[in-house]
Amino acid sequence: MEKFSFLRFLPVLLLLFFLPASLIASGFVPFSFRLPLLLLSFCVTVVYSIYRGFTLGDLGIRADNLGLSLRVNSVLTLLFSTFLALLFYFDLIPGPFYPAMTVFFPFYLLLSSPMQEFLFRSFLFAEMRAAGVRSAWALVFFSAFSFSFIHIIYGDWLTLALTFCIGVLWALVYYYIPNLVGVSVFHGVVGIFGVLAGVARNM
Repeated sequence: MEKFSFLRFLPVLLLLFFLPASLIASGFVPFSFRLPLLLLSFCVTVVYSIYRGFTLGDLGIRADNLGLSLRVNSVLTLLFSTFLALLFYFDLIPGPFYPAMTVFFPFYLLLSSPMQEFLFRSFLFAEMRAAGVRSAWALVFFSAFSFSFIHIIYGDWLTLALTFCIGVLWALVYYYIPNLVGVSVFHGVVGIFGVLAGVARNM
């Protein structure tokens, strides 16, 4: 990856992803504002994507590889869910937990997960590629690291580690099978399992 390429997408990375999470984690913005900030970042990113001229294909909004994406992500979901079960079995995670928000699960599955996947896979991959980034590992790392970093607001290192690991898997799959729906569906499923397992308990 050339230096100028990194500098071209770095401001977008900082403003849209790192700044909001940092403001919440530092206490400058109340924790209760996390969902409005996610929605704001999503809306700004959609508008910016239109301004940049990204096509639906650039953003992984396509049907030709949907079946393959669903199949591959199904396997990953099963493997990661098994991993969470093992962590619970060996008492490495807190255990069963149910969010206070009664609408949390449908919101997370239908809105939050697709928005996060658009931000950290669809848009970020398109923006980095437009900036001239060609290295697969650079694309995967920045996607996974940015996705993991927003979870710093929960103040839990286990959550950061797990989101980085699953972020690497999703980014790898998206790199080879760029489909927003596939990663969004299984982001929702794995995320719900993770919350129920006690990860990020202050949802």
